Amino acid sequence: MKISLQSRATIFVAAVVVAASAASALFFINAHKKSMEREIIVRGITLAESLSRAIHEGVASENLDFIKQVEEVVHTQDVALTQVYSSLWHAIDSYPIEKQNEPPDPSAMAFYKSNKDHFYKKEDGHIDFYSPIYYEHQTHLPVQSRLVIGYVRVKLSMYEFEQALKKQVLLNILISVICASFSILLLNFLLKKYILKPVLALYSSATLHKQGELPETVPVHSHDELGQLTEEFNSMITALREREERIGNEKERLLVTLRSIGDAVIVTDTGGTVTLMNRVAERMTGWDSSVAEGRPINDVFNIVNEKTGERCENPVEKVIKKGVIVALENHTALISKTGERRIIEDSAAPIRDSHSVIVGVVLVFRDVTEKIKMEAELTKIVKLESVGVLAGGIAHDFNNLLTAIIGNISLAQFSIGEESKAYARLANAVDACKRAADLTQQLLTFSKGGAPLRETGSITNIIRESAKFILSGTNIAPAFDIPDDLWNVDIDAGQISQVFNNLIINAVQAMPDGGRIFFSATNTIAELPVLREGPYIKVSVRDTGAGIPQNMLPNIFDPYFTTKDTGSGLGLATVYSIIKRHDGYITVESKEGDGTVFHIYLHAVPGKSLLPKERQEKMDTGSGIILVMDDEEAIRDVAGEMLASLGYKCMFASNGNDAVKIYGKMQLSATPIDLVIMDLTIPGGMGGDKAIANILEINPEAKVIVSSGYSNSPIMANYAQYGFSGCIVKPYTAQNFSSVINNVLSSRRFNEP
Repeated sequence: MKISLQSRATIFVAAVVVAASAASALFFINAHKKSMEREIIVRGITLAESLSRAIHEGVASENLDFIKQVEEVVHTQDVALTQVYSSLWHAIDSYPIEKQNEPPDPSAMAFYKSNKDHFYKKEDGHIDFYSPIYYEHQTHLPVQSRLVIGYVRVKLSMYEFEQALKKQVLLNILISVICASFSILLLNFLLKKYILKPVLALYSSATLHKQGELPETVPVHSHDELGQLTEEFNSMITALREREERIGNEKERLLVTLRSIGDAVIVTDTGGTVTLMNRVAERMTGWDSSVAEGRPINDVFNIVNEKTGERCENPVEKVIKKGVIVALENHTALISKTGERRIIEDSAAPIRDSHSVIVGVVLVFRDVTEKIKMEAELTKIVKLESVGVLAGGIAHDFNNLLTAIIGNISLAQFSIGEESKAYARLANAVDACKRAADLTQQLLTFSKGGAPLRETGSITNIIRESAKFILSGTNIAPAFDIPDDLWNVDIDAGQISQVFNNLIINAVQAMPDGGRIFFSATNTIAELPVLREGPYIKVSVRDTGAGIPQNMLPNIFDPYFTTKDTGSGLGLATVYSIIKRHDGYITVESKEGDGTVFHIYLHAVPGKSLLPKERQEKMDTGSGIILVMDDEEAIRDVAGEMLASLGYKCMFASNGNDAVKIYGKMQLSATPIDLVIMDLTIPGGMGGDKAIANILEINPEAKVIVSSGYSNSPIMANYAQYGFSGCIVKPYTAQNFSSVINNVLSSRRFNEP
């Protein structure tokens, strides 16, 4: 049973007071008893002496009625027996008379054999007093020399003494009880007020800490040791409050830091029980911290191997076992409470106390799903850039070869005339070379993009040729609804062909079991707020595939966004980019299970018509001196043959430096150069992009045509901004060549808007 400090102090004080009271009472009673005994002894001796003298006088007067002479003495209440003995101890008289024959006490008889003083002896309830009777005529002698003629015996009863002593004991006990009670109350009051109350106040304040509250300071009522203890306690409480405040601030800063960290953080104890987690961890695991705290880490942090699906060993357990920082293995996926999977990277580190003992584990992890995807896409980009570099080389070298082939074929056509049977075969060869050039252009457009090199033309043939090319050999049938009066557009035919190629490829992939693709086109005026005012053509491509989920529609034109496991996510992004570079617009409508339709808006040029085919294929002759700069000898040869057949004189240079020197030299002669045709880039030397500035410095009015197989170069798309008078894309026919030369020499900027 637990006894409180106050109860123990009260019991102790009561015990001490009772013991002290009992001791003092016993002492007083004992002293009083001894005092009363002394009084009785004095009285007994006095009575015996008085009786002895009275008997002495009676003997002297020969009056033997001894007892009667001292009747007032012997007849008192406490005198139980009075006797007179002779010197030989024979009873002479007594009171009461019936006890006359009671013999004397042997010890008294033995005492008086050698002594003549008073003698007394205590017995049960009585005290016997003896006193000698001396011979009368020897009073002048010393006591020891006197003659004893008899003895007096007085026996006093102790009854009254004992009764008086009892009364005194009871009185003392009563007084002691009263004093003790008063003392207990007084001491208890003083003890409680000056000792217990401060101590209990300290105790009450200290118990608040056990209840999770900070202790309160205690008033100081004295300057003694207890007061000093209270002051020290208050100082301790103040320090504790300051420490708790610092800890609270540190904890708040820790929580703010944890909330601010972009990574997920989970803290556990050594048993693997979650004690803390930040909001990022809540979002990634799907667990609210209030629910997760107190649960095993395996319940909250559920990780599996992304490839095999097998559960991974928890890093917290590894840290507890090894006591070192542990990182997750590759291909680790976190499965949230809702079943969502995320690829994560993480590390777990031990939390140690001041003695380096592990007291917990902190687990930091992050979602790298998008990072992994991005790395994969970056790998694709690197590959595409490699393809772009390769495509650039192919475009340059292959187009140079095609230029020589097409140029020679064109010269052959010019030589034999249209009526020749070989003319059609040569025309087919030219068309094949053009298709090869288109393939090179599409590869370059897909890998690098670029400003469109626009020409006015009809989009109908591009749509039909793309559909025929992509759908050949598939179980998908095209359907066309394109009016004959569809307006022409200013487009880069290669890039727009890539647009329809990508859309058709997507439609084919959406219909693995076959279906239909509907192509429709119409003339319209800007019907969307995002379009500039003016005429447009609207081309729609609709499939009968599975459709696109509504939540994915806003992202389908984003780079690297794909709904297919093997898709690159660049097809529709390329489509969007090409249409945007043509100042057009593209929209999409789709419903799951009901197919997808893309609407393309391209700026139309209703009043601008193409030259008749006959005029396009007519060779424009002329005169003058033309300087051809190209690093390929075959190109210089075929260009020289074409120019010679057109009536021009030719000069040749293999690089920009030679071209500038020749142009400068001829500019000082009587026959300056009328036109310069320069290749845009020269491997290992100065190309037309650099040489143009030097030539214009010699002659600001110089007429220079830029030629290149890099049709995606911004110089080719905006040649006039770079000082050129015109441009021609390799490979080119004799007809294209003569047309561009004629336009430039006639001071008209070819393809200028």
